[in-house]
Amino acid sequence: MFNVRIKKFLDAEQVQLFSHVMHSKGEICRRQVDEETGEIISRKRMKKPEISGEWMDTPFTEYEDGIDYFYYMDAVLEEQKAKEASAYQSKCRTVSAIYDIARSNAWEWFFTFTFSPEKVNRYDYTECSKKLSVWLNHNRRICPDMVYLVVPEQHKDGAFHFHGLFSNVDQLTFTYSGKLDKKGRCIYNIGNYRWGFTTATRVDDTCRAASYLCKYVTKDLCAVTSGKKRYWHSRNVKMPEVIEIYTEMEFMERIQVACSGIEDYHMKQIHTAYTDVLYIDIPIYTTNTCFSNRSDQIHPIISKIKTATVKHILIFCIIGSCRKP
Repeated sequence: MFNVRIKKFLDAEQVQLFSHVMHSKGEICRRQVDEETGEIISRKRMKKPEISGEWMDTPFTEYEDGIDYFYYMDAVLEEQKAKEASAYQSKCRTVSAIYDIARSNAWEWFFTFTFSPEKVNRYDYTECSKKLSVWLNHNRRICPDMVYLVVPEQHKDGAFHFHGLFSNVDQLTFTYSGKLDKKGRCIYNIGNYRWGFTTATRVDDTCRAASYLCKYVTKDLCAVTSGKKRYWHSRNVKMPEVIEIYTEMEFMERIQVACSGIEDYHMKQIHTAYTDVLYIDIPIYTTNTCFSNRSDQIHPIISKIKTATVKHILIFCIIGSCRKP
């Protein structure tokens, strides 16, 4: 369990502060934790609501066949809420995975792949995905060191196309289209894509590119791609370094103060039905390099961290009786 998560991306460290205790991947959530003391409280597992209705053989039942209509509707609503919650969590996991990969790698190009209606049924997600996979597999042989991350987007009319971040693709052929984007960057076309139209522009801000890619993962897209692949990435992509720790809630404010005292930090708070999360982005070039080397002796976790900002945050947690899960 944890309520503080620290991620080290390519160009920044991100501190995430959760208002409720979270559980790590693979950890079974069968216990409730007192957020003030960290004490584990026993909790019985709730049964899944049934939607078959409850038979009420009483003289007060006025509904046909003796079905308690209000019980039935409550059960239906409960199952509907459970499905909506599952869809929301699925979307969050997808966005988080895409964002982590996008922020952890150095990107050179932003590609867009569309599909010609004469060559591909662009309303069929499975068919479009297969064509994309064929192109990616073919170009991995041309560019052995190619790094990529690709996500789908659905038009308002239901047609699909794909966007992706790429690096190490010097062996591909780029043709200048004669056009510029809104920022004045040249727009190129990719020579060996035969399923439709393509565009390629240079990436000048990895953070913005990551956010731009994530916005394509919408609720509607997740609904039509349920149980299907929602993003593609090469095996050689880098992932962020992640540390998860638990500390008493009274020390969360101290952690926030420690982060806000660093130059050029960016802070954003997200409210969800499950927990509130405060995200604090700290550019790596502004980390406090004057921090004492003696901090490594305070806790064995800190000795494994190379950047001073993470050490700073962890020390505040250790002082506050921090516990590593």
